[in-house]
Amino acid sequence: MAEVLYRKWRPKRLVEVVGQDAVTQTLRNAVSLGRIAHAYLFTGPRGTGKTSTARIMAKAANCREPQDGEPDDACDICLSINEGRSLDLIEIDAASNRGIDDIRDLRDKVGYTPHEGRYKVYIIDEVHMLTEPAFNALLKTLEEPPAHAIFILATTEIHKVPLTIISRCQRYDFRRISLDTIQTQLDTLAQREGHTAEPEALELLARSSSGSLRDAENLLEQALVSYGSPLRAEQVRDLLELGGDERALDLARHALKKETKEGLAVINEVSAQGVDLQQFHRMVMDHLRGTLLIKSSVESSLGFNDEVKVELRKLTEGLSLDHLVHVLKTFSAVDVKRDLVSTLPLEMALVESSITPKAPVVQAAPAPAAPAPAPARQSTAPPRAPARQQPRAPVPSGPPAGNREIPPAARDPSTYRQPAASTPPRQADPQWDQVVRSLRHAKGKKYNLGSLLRDCRERRVDDDTLTLMFAHRAHMERMQEEFDDPASRKLVREAVQSALGSEYEIHVSLADGGGNGPKQNVAQKSHLVRAARMMGARVIAEKEENPNDE
Repeated sequence: MAEVLYRKWRPKRLVEVVGQDAVTQTLRNAVSLGRIAHAYLFTGPRGTGKTSTARIMAKAANCREPQDGEPDDACDICLSINEGRSLDLIEIDAASNRGIDDIRDLRDKVGYTPHEGRYKVYIIDEVHMLTEPAFNALLKTLEEPPAHAIFILATTEIHKVPLTIISRCQRYDFRRISLDTIQTQLDTLAQREGHTAEPEALELLARSSSGSLRDAENLLEQALVSYGSPLRAEQVRDLLELGGDERALDLARHALKKETKEGLAVINEVSAQGVDLQQFHRMVMDHLRGTLLIKSSVESSLGFNDEVKVELRKLTEGLSLDHLVHVLKTFSAVDVKRDLVSTLPLEMALVESSITPKAPVVQAAPAPAAPAPAPARQSTAPPRAPARQQPRAPVPSGPPAGNREIPPAARDPSTYRQPAASTPPRQADPQWDQVVRSLRHAKGKKYNLGSLLRDCRERRVDDDTLTLMFAHRAHMERMQEEFDDPASRKLVREAVQSALGSEYEIHVSLADGGGNGPKQNVAQKSHLVRAARMMGARVIAEKEENPNDE
């Protein structure tokens, strides 16, 4: 069986790892200085050299005669690792061995000494696939492994690895490989295989790999097997179904110039030719992105040939940046994954990109009204002194209809006293916690005053009267019994005055729907009965009303 290219030409030394110079240089220095860590974490996109670097590190750590931090690839240990028969290199696929039992088995065997080298190297690929219990089982071993054990974890999704694992490893981030680097490497591999390829063909392969060298090498091998040597750009376009590359440039041009009719014709022509719409959409986005970079005077990141660059430069002439961004946003929102056959998403994006978005309407502030003319002066006589305010009649204890809560803006102690007796009663809740706290240790005639006041269901203010409403008759009667005692009443009134800033007459009442018995008798709500209670009188008995007495 023939060996695939990416395995046949896998790097065997750190210096051969492509596009990761910062990582490989640091690892070489660590081996040269004897500063090899007990745990490494390699993270980055697929096909960027994480597993290959881990294997090279296993060789360098156990090599009998390393050279400048590199394995010599000549000793028996290096040869056994290259041939895949070393017992000191254990590779674990966390995608299929992700449970706690697998990690426990690893933890039990990690204590065994190496077979022939200095270290036993454990490479755990796709470590993010481990379960949470498996991660927990790995923690202690990863933090304090035996002196002869080295762990190298590799992952493409670092955000799924717990921070407790990351903090116990030396982390190395592998970058996505640049387009030029991949193209150069593909040219080298083609020459090693005895083939030739056009630069444009290699460029198309590199662009389709999305920064993954392994994907690019697989595509190169597939193209060489299909078409042989020399490999031409037209053949690569047919292989990768990039026949709509020029049509993608045409659609980008029509979208930027608001040529809806021509753009719709391109979309339907491409669909009739059987071009993959998902790939076609991606090519359109590449050309729009190239236009944005050229418009912004950044051409170093473009992956197009000179002919396409000239066309993109022509598109930027007289093109506003606002319209370009609008077209980019519109086409980037297209989702062709759910239906790879329908052209409607692309057609809708083209039409929408041709419509200039409406600017938000800002309403001007209304002009200030002219001041009203001053009223004519009626008389020169001095104003009469205000009439002396008459004393207010006692207010019934029960809350009248139309009660409403105090709005937050009015919850100030100074606003509890209103000059008009007809002002609706309001809720007195904001400072009530202060009243309860100040009386939490105050002992009344029989009960703790703070505990009784905590059972108060609601409080209502009506001018100079504060009504405490209880949900249960038993609580109300206990509070009334304490108010019958002058000393207890004085303590409560002082606490209320301190918290609310005003002096109030305090009465108790039963809340609507509350109580464990009949509601309060109408006679007890009379102001005469309340005045008698204030002077020390107590209710001895109540006469029930009989509706048949009339």
